[in-house]
Amino acid sequence: MDYNQGTPSTSAECACEAERLLNQADRSNDVGRERGVAAAAVWANLSIAAAQREASK
Repeated sequence: MDYNQGTPSTSAECACEAERLLNQADRSNDVGRERGVAAAAVWANLSIAAAQREASK
């Protein structure tokens, strides 16, 4: 996913990126897998934060 500074990402966009990274990590070697899972966790947390932001509008 491309990051657009100043434009908040939606929870759905973040969740899709987290899923993409998990799928990519599943196909990676051990080092790549660890980094992919860590990156997916960050995007999952961003998805939660975005969902909270969207719910408060």
